[in-house]
Amino acid sequence: MSDSFRRATGRKVVSRATAQDLGTVAHLLVDAQRRQVAAVIVGRGRRAQLVDWAAVSGFGPDAVMVGDEGALRPPADERERAAADGKLELVGKRALTERGNELGTLDDATFDPRTGALETLVVGDREVPAGALLGSGSYAAVLDDTQEPPS
Repeated sequence: MSDSFRRATGRKVVSRATAQDLGTVAHLLVDAQRRQVAAVIVGRGRRAQLVDWAAVSGFGPDAVMVGDEGALRPPADERERAAADGKLELVGKRALTERGNELGTLDDATFDPRTGALETLVVGDREVPAGALLGSGSYAAVLDDTQEPPS
């Protein structure tokens, strides 16, 4: 069963060890080359922290479970700082083809909550396979527009 970036936003992040509320999902950081969720961004701005996808023990409809508070960490580099600041959020980005043609706005993305693998990207009323994602940055997401929508 798939989950979506939009539905995940605002979900509680909870320590499995203490059942403590550690914050809420601000957004998900994507590794565009692997087409996978790389980390969960918890909180916003200077207080934002990351949870590496490998430290997520469960991604359910009501909460994201992590082993304990130690799963939270500060941004480790400029890319992660940009992610914590919301600059690398995939949803809401301009979607461009690799030739530079605008496709619209990337409105949502679906992923497998067990593995973090991206499944589809939603651009307007069009769903494209995650394999179309070529790159993502602060300006736009670049998509291969020759990919056929999933059947």
